[in-house]
Amino acid sequence: MDLPRVVFFGRTGADALAFFNLDLAAWRGCRVLDCPGGPGSFTALARAAGVESVAADPLYTLSLPELERRCRDDIAFTMERLALSPTLRPDFDLSRFRQGKLEALEAFLADRREHPEAYLSASLPCLPFAAARFDLVLCGHLLFCYAPIADGGLSERPDFDLRWHRQALAELLRVSRREVRIYPAHTIERQPRVHPWVEPLLASLPPEWQGQLEPTVYDEGFDGETPMLRLRRHSTPSPSGPGAPSSRIPHQIS
Repeated sequence: MDLPRVVFFGRTGADALAFFNLDLAAWRGCRVLDCPGGPGSFTALARAAGVESVAADPLYTLSLPELERRCRDDIAFTMERLALSPTLRPDFDLSRFRQGKLEALEAFLADRREHPEAYLSASLPCLPFAAARFDLVLCGHLLFCYAPIADGGLSERPDFDLRWHRQALAELLRVSRREVRIYPAHTIERQPRVHPWVEPLLASLPPEWQGQLEPTVYDEGFDGETPMLRLRRHSTPSPSGPGAPSSRIPHQIS
């Protein structure tokens, strides 16, 4: 399957917990960044669990009606592609997949209407946050997923090449105190394999970081393993040190 652009649809909070191998109870009282957040319901779910969660996405500059229209259009567009795609198992329930996207959208719209301060317009590889601002940084369905088709991704364009991935990963690490989790870390094909850029990115990690692949139970129609990349910092920056997080929700730098 190939996509001419990054599609704007989200996953439910439950889906995010599955593909990030995430236990929200372990992060209660911490700060979490979801980037890109898209029209997903993770931020609302995390807040309800006592986690200070912020979502970042370049399309958050749009109004709620514009966001809803863009999401519904992209869901319809992607479902047409998926129906013809050889990358999915024949038994994969596309109607249930679509319903999950619509449920995520409704939860997103309600939460953004109620908590607009938690949804900030920003995009990789340059985020408007101080260093070590978040305890945990999540990045779903962007890195690796939108690599060029020849490299195991979905993109018809070369925008998200290996150089871009290095810059994006460096930025995700910069704004995290403790962990970064990235999904998927596999190629987008019927029988996925570890994405070929995982190894060079791990080899170039800063010395204070280490990374490993973890299997997930998330099922998006593939045959085989669908790993997530988990990166951990050896030494956590002191809360009283330079660049330490404040107690306030971050605001976009104008």
